[in-house]
Amino acid sequence: MKNIIAKLSLRSSKSLKTLRYLTAIAAIVCCLTSCVKEPLYNTDHPNHGKIISLTTDWTNRGEGIDIPDNHLLKVGDYTATLSGTTNEVNNYFLAGTHPVTIWHAADGITVSGNTATADYTGGGVDWFFTGSQDVTIEQDKDHAFTVFMQQQVRQLTLELDVQGNVANRVTGIAATLSGVAGAIGIDNGNPVGDPVAVVPVFVRQPDGKYTAVLRLLGIQGNAQTLTLALHFDGGLPADITVNSGLSEKIAAFNADKKTPFALKAGVTVTATVLGVAAEISDWENAGNETVVAN
Repeated sequence: MKNIIAKLSLRSSKSLKTLRYLTAIAAIVCCLTSCVKEPLYNTDHPNHGKIISLTTDWTNRGEGIDIPDNHLLKVGDYTATLSGTTNEVNNYFLAGTHPVTIWHAADGITVSGNTATADYTGGGVDWFFTGSQDVTIEQDKDHAFTVFMQQQVRQLTLELDVQGNVANRVTGIAATLSGVAGAIGIDNGNPVGDPVAVVPVFVRQPDGKYTAVLRLLGIQGNAQTLTLALHFDGGLPADITVNSGLSEKIAAFNADKKTPFALKAGVTVTATVLGVAAEISDWENAGNETVVAN
């Protein structure tokens, strides 16, 4: 009997030790499990980034030019129409570097892909702005970016003072200007494609001078030539054509587009034994003029 009791006690002791061992293991497992926490995120879009504030800075624009009511945004393949100067972009973006391009609708300008093309034949073009930069987006983060808008259309004013002994017979001036940028890239504002010719419309002013005002995307190439056709009273004499190179004077025209650019020259029209001759004097800077937005 004593042996039986001893064996039972031994088994009980072993069972108790086993129970304690298992309990200890369970406690360790429970402790370890309690140390594993759910990951913490900063946003509700942990796998993406979001632009919660996109500001367009329109500081670099000419005097009197209004900020457009709406503008178009492209971030990678995402596009949207925005208004005002600060917006939240309603989209989530994968982490990485994304190109941001902004432009707006303007009369006389058509945007296709990354190219803005001007139609100078339909009464001219309106003011046009673009903005472009690369932004870095991180996942699980909200971002705020500012894009600086650049004026891409510059005003050019040409003034002609008709002089000479038959100047009073001049009734009008027709003209063309070659070497003009017909299109630009909206990502950088640089001319693309081939240069075009435009038709400046010279209007006789009360002081007798003729003035033409153009809005251009810029100049292109190294040759800008103004061709004038002088009309005379009654068609006598016949029209006289004279050319004038402007390349040197407007070589830097594509820089600082927010500042109007003006040139003036004299046109001397004289009667000779061979008929009538016309000559254009050297062009001079006429100073900056105030831009009046239509």
